[in-house]
Amino acid sequence: MNKVMWYAVWVRSGQENRVLELCKTFRHYHPDAYEECFIPTYEKYRKVKGQPTKQLAHLLPGYLFFVSDHPQELQKLLKRIPEFAKTLGDDDGAISLYQEEVEFLQRYTGDERILKMSEGYLVGSELVVTDGPLKDYQGKVMKIDRHKRTAVLELEFLGRKTKVTVGLEVVRKFDCKCLWRQDRNEKYLSEKSG
Repeated sequence: MNKVMWYAVWVRSGQENRVLELCKTFRHYHPDAYEECFIPTYEKYRKVKGQPTKQLAHLLPGYLFFVSDHPQELQKLLKRIPEFAKTLGDDDGAISLYQEEVEFLQRYTGDERILKMSEGYLVGSELVVTDGPLKDYQGKVMKIDRHKRTAVLELEFLGRKTKVTVGLEVVRKFDCKCLWRQDRNEKYLSEKSG
């Protein structure tokens, strides 16, 4: 029995959903090709008629992901799909994701393969995530867009640094001086009452 691995396939950006449906359609020719085929997504807010509405967007645009223990069968399936661009790897088969990448996708997108909206606040320029899947995230946050309620993370993907947009609501921004004064006032009040 082969080991179950995760594989990435590159497709033209904007064609991910179409190729995903084709993979499901052609699967009857190669039933052992994969256990799961998915497009990881993230929640984001977008205004619709003036109201913020949750929507899903592709976490890694231009990629489909497969979980399979039969890479040769997966390769045969992909060769049947005309819109398929290329498998990330050599001609002998698909290249598997690094274990850290699999763990990132499993941890942050869960079984639904959706990275849910996170919530936090800023202290000066430092982000503190208080709720959501990014609560314990230790990676680099490149940019925060409070208006669009998104953050851009930098992570390693297939051996190179990649920028990934995720949903993040920054509910408040604190000035460092304001927090210092508040902390000092609380100490003064506790000393005075004690």
